[in-house]
Order: sequence, then structure tokens, then C-alpha cells
Amino acid sequence: MSQNFIIGTYSQNGIYSLQFHQGSFSLLNTLDTFENCSSLCFSKDKIYGIIEYSQRNIYQNGALICVSPNFLDHTAYSILGKGPCYILLDDLRNLLYIANYGDGTIDVFLLDDHGCVISLIYHKTYTSHSRIHHLALSEDKSTLFVTDLGDNTLYAYKIIFEKQTLCLEEIGIYTFPAHTEPRHLAIYTNNVYVITENSCELYHFTFSELSGFHLVHCIPIINDKMDGDTGCAIKISEDGQFIYMSIRGKNSIYVFTTYPTLTFTQTISCFGKTPRDIQFDMTQNYLFCANQNSGTISIFKRNKNTGLLQYDSLYHMNNPAYILPYEI
Repeated sequence: MSQNFIIGTYSQNGIYSLQFHQGSFSLLNTLDTFENCSSLCFSKDKIYGIIEYSQRNIYQNGALICVSPNFLDHTAYSILGKGPCYILLDDLRNLLYIANYGDGTIDVFLLDDHGCVISLIYHKTYTSHSRIHHLALSEDKSTLFVTDLGDNTLYAYKIIFEKQTLCLEEIGIYTFPAHTEPRHLAIYTNNVYVITENSCELYHFTFSELSGFHLVHCIPIINDKMDGDTGCAIKISEDGQFIYMSIRGKNSIYVFTTYPTLTFTQTISCFGKTPRDIQFDMTQNYLFCANQNSGTISIFKRNKNTGLLQYDSLYHMNNPAYILPYEI
């Protein structure tokens, strides 16, 4: 079985198209027009990404890009927010949500029925300390979850969209302890799992529209945290039984089971430096890790029954930041 992947790079090296077949990657195409593409999503026959502009650590207004899978056609659109770091597709409503880390805002673009970008229709601002980092939809796509790393806050919004007008109605909020820094989250049914960047903890919530967030469990991911150890990416298996998290500094992936309670099962080296993103293949027999500072993608075989990972090989490329599986 051959699978296609788009890799965003956190550098001037552009975007890569790879094919994964019989356990290894091969290069299909590159697009070096856009730099610092830190997040991607896919719909119909179009790939969407965000471009971060910064100079001397001062964030500037970013850009939304729309690219054809063959990389022959591409267009860029201005974003109101600064330092975009995550893009999320809502294919129920033909919307693209963008989290802007630099100024702590959210931008939302409207798409037409063919996936073409129509216009920016919504811009949400938070506080001067906000750093919006991640977005996720509930399984029924009625709720948008938002992590604010700067204000140590997790939000839930009911999505109200009528006549091309969007309203995000707050229906849940959880405030983490100071300096926790909630970064990314993963959803399974009514369970919300959050990895924190600074404290390197895993939070488990249940959520309902009527009662909001209920904290079930909070556990440290690592027991020997040192300066430079920061939580990064989190993914949950499609059966909801296993959680995978990357920890920078430790340069490792940590595996937890979810049932009957959160339990540590494995840590394994990412065989690279600064694991920025992790992603399953479409069969979930493999897990990939984008090691930004070593210029590698680690390939791990995954046991679906135990959740355990086995290192397989490395694919070398420049500064990988995001891994997107897609179907043509």
C-alpha cells in the first residue's frame, strides 16, 4: 500500500511531497516558494498551510497558502494574526481555523464548495498575554477546542454558523496553574487530552456542553524534568487506547495507555533532535516523528494491540515541522 504525505518545514526549504511504501519514504516533489510552513491540512484536491513570518523573534502577520497536490498551482492569502502556528479544517462548514501564536488570535477563512478560499470572515482576539497554539474539533464537529499557552487556558466554543456568519459561543473554560503552558490537545469521544509545554504534564478531561470541562487526571509525563525539556506534540490512536507525546530536550516519544486510567507504558528515543510533530500513517501500523533540528523523520513500527513502538529507520530532509497524510 502506497501512501502520500506532505511535509511542512520550519525553514526556508519549503514543502515536500513524499510517498510511503513498504516502510520507507521516497521524494515525489518539492515547493520552495514558501518558508516556515509549520502546519498543514487537506480537503478535496487542495492542501492548505500557514506561513510564519518573524524577524529577530518579532512575529509578523502570517499567510494562508492553498496548494494543489502536484504543487503546480499555489496562492497565498494575508492573515490578520501574527505568527500562525496551526491550521484546522472544518469540512462540515467549509471553514479554515488558524491559531496565531504571535499575537494570540484566531482567524477563520471561508471556502467555497470546491475548496477555494473565498475570504477571511472572522478574527478573534484574546488578551495581550495570549499565545493561541492549537485547535481541535469535537467528533461531531459542534465544538471548537482552543489552547492558550500564554494565559494557561483551555477553551471550548459552540460553533454557530449561519448565512456565512460565524459566532464562537464560549461553553467551557479551564484555567491551568501558572507557567503550565497548555500546548496541544487530542480528542476521543468526550475525552480531551492536553500536553503542557513547560510543566511536561498530561491532562485528561471529560467534556460536555452542559457541564464544561471535568478534570479526571493530571500526571507528569517525565519524572526527571530538566531545563530544556518541553512538551510538544500529542496524538491518540483511532481506538482511543494509546496516547503518544513528543518531548523536546529529552528527544523522546512517550507512550501512555488510557484504560482503565492513564498509565505510562514506554519511552523511546526519537533518534533525532527537537521532535516537533508526530503522526500516524493511515493504517496506524506506523508512527512518524519530525525531528526539526536534526533534519530527519523517524519511522517507527507500531503494535496496534500493545501500542508499543519499534524503531525502524530515518528519512533525511531539511527541518521537518509537520507531517500530513493525504489522499488524492
